[in-house]
Amino acid sequence: MVRLALCSLPLAWSQDVFLSKPTDTAVDVIIVGAGWAGMAAADHLHKAGISFVVLEAQNYTGGRTHAFKFGDVSVGEFVFEQGSNWICGEKEPLLASGPSVKKNPLAVLAKAEGLETVYIPGATDGNMSNYFKVYDEDGKDGDPTGALRKKANKAMDCLSQKGDDQGNKVTVRQLLNTCGWKPKTNVEWALDWALAGDESGTRAEDGAANAFLPDPTYDWWGPDDWLVTDQHPRGFARLIDAMVRDSVPEGDERIKLNTHVSNINWGSSGVTVTAKDGRTFNGKHAISTLSYGVLQNHYHHLFTPALPSKQSSDLMNNGLFMAPLTHVLVQFPTVWWDDSLPAWLATNAGGEASSGNFTPWHNFNHQSKIPGSQTLLSFLGDPQAAEYGELNEDELKVLLLERIKAQHPNKEIPEPSAVWLKNWVNDPLFYGAYVNYAPGVNWKGTWKKPLKVDKEMIVQFAGEAACSMMDGYTHGAMYSGIQAAANYAYQIGKGPDPSTDDNLSLCDYYA
Repeated sequence: MVRLALCSLPLAWSQDVFLSKPTDTAVDVIIVGAGWAGMAAADHLHKAGISFVVLEAQNYTGGRTHAFKFGDVSVGEFVFEQGSNWICGEKEPLLASGPSVKKNPLAVLAKAEGLETVYIPGATDGNMSNYFKVYDEDGKDGDPTGALRKKANKAMDCLSQKGDDQGNKVTVRQLLNTCGWKPKTNVEWALDWALAGDESGTRAEDGAANAFLPDPTYDWWGPDDWLVTDQHPRGFARLIDAMVRDSVPEGDERIKLNTHVSNINWGSSGVTVTAKDGRTFNGKHAISTLSYGVLQNHYHHLFTPALPSKQSSDLMNNGLFMAPLTHVLVQFPTVWWDDSLPAWLATNAGGEASSGNFTPWHNFNHQSKIPGSQTLLSFLGDPQAAEYGELNEDELKVLLLERIKAQHPNKEIPEPSAVWLKNWVNDPLFYGAYVNYAPGVNWKGTWKKPLKVDKEMIVQFAGEAACSMMDGYTHGAMYSGIQAAANYAYQIGKGPDPSTDDNLSLCDYYA
């Protein structure tokens, strides 16, 4: 569950505006965004001897992969991830065939760097047995034999097997019904949210059934996950630092932090990218790694000239949308829960309507994770994500205590020491966690076609959403950046044809 921002509403732009702005030295490529895609593109361009600059709105590289300190000093401060938290796809692959890339490159990098992780067999969101207990609405064991979790696992397998057969107009809920999963009790509704909504925060009624097609990541590289628990200040993002250690090291002047891009002016003479503070950057080519949410919300201001009508129409109407998955952390002064459980599901009274209201809980105090942190992680989705995202810290504290007490009515629950919520939905730099699919989704991806003049690419689109085979994943973002950089290198005669090398075109391996 890895699962993976850059624009506010500027003034209306015209080409004449740029003539009077301060201009930085021209480069070959301007990369917009310093997440996995942007930094992977920078790494590849450096190695190809191609000049570039990376423009990043935040004051750090990593994008949605970002660690921060959380906790009250009375208990202790610890490093947690606000976004990417799992390395997905490792161990024995499910398919004997596949691309020439035989191991997940992030897993390889994590091993080389000694990144602290916890092994999750069968994937966090793909195996309901990784929730070691399901509490009912009275705080008692609602699935003592594990029979319901086994039934939910069968439903998950059925989703993966039959997603393609049902076409792209069927919802997850409709396919679950076909698979024989028809929840009735509150406990079953808790499991329902975990198997259908826990990955993206999207209700089963709103998601496309073929989003559960066999996943290339797990087919190619193995069915398991690794939960990142590293206590280095950079956490998961130190893998990005390792990737570019010899090409774009920390402090490299080609990385422009606090540079919020507001317009990409493109044409036969190249590109002029304008920042919100008025600075401009000139280049021959641009690689945009802006999140799909930013493109949807601001495409009409971002590009001069505007995106072609077919491209903008596909961007807005193809069935892709940003998943509302929302991280929530809560730290307590004492460990009141069963600390032997790595994770569990908590049932809410109210059936389907309350099924995702702080349902999954991951115990970071467990001996295998961050012992001593006394912290629990939960996830929210629709409809709570946007609503609770507006709460301040004190309000969130009250809400969490109320919900947890309702889930465990027979326990003495102390007031939380610290709480935190990452509101991806309302973050203007992202507008969601990563892309998901609505019924009727169009897989052609017209929105991400390069902007060209006389058949020459001037602007390319990269990022997790642009990686056809691995969207929603950090490694998908990374490969999309590599592919965009390789495309440009090939265009100017400084690199091989990417389509002939899986390492350069893995995003389109089956396309």
